[in-house]
Amino acid sequence: MHPQTYRSLADARDFMRHAYGRQIKLPDISAQANLSPYHFLRVHKLAYGETPHEFLTRLRIERAKTLLARGSHNVTEACFEVGFSSLGSFSVLFNRQVGVSPSEYRRLVRSVVAVPRTVRPLFVPSCYFAMLCGDPGAG
Repeated sequence: MHPQTYRSLADARDFMRHAYGRQIKLPDISAQANLSPYHFLRVHKLAYGETPHEFLTRLRIERAKTLLARGSHNVTEACFEVGFSSLGSFSVLFNRQVGVSPSEYRRLVRSVVAVPRTVRPLFVPSCYFAMLCGDPGAG
């Protein structure tokens, strides 16, 4: 494959990384690479081992995992935030890629994520530190 083709593919992948939350179609992506949709589809699969749709789905699922792990979004909010238009499709694809449903993933991650030692003081009332450290002015 010609080096310019790889640069064009990289430009298209950068576009997908920035536009994953929107509804984008193959012609939109292939235009970023200045290739016809069908030629783009073939060379993308050849170069990366996955179709542009598979890459975009993987990006969206990874972003959804981050949103769910943070606890800032429920499953429906995460689904639409990352660019899926169907909660059913999102759940099936998420389960296929991750191995658990989005709600189960959210529950599991939030139950096993530990608060780092350096951040714990932010979550402990100062009166407890006063008792532990003997600081009469705290609390």
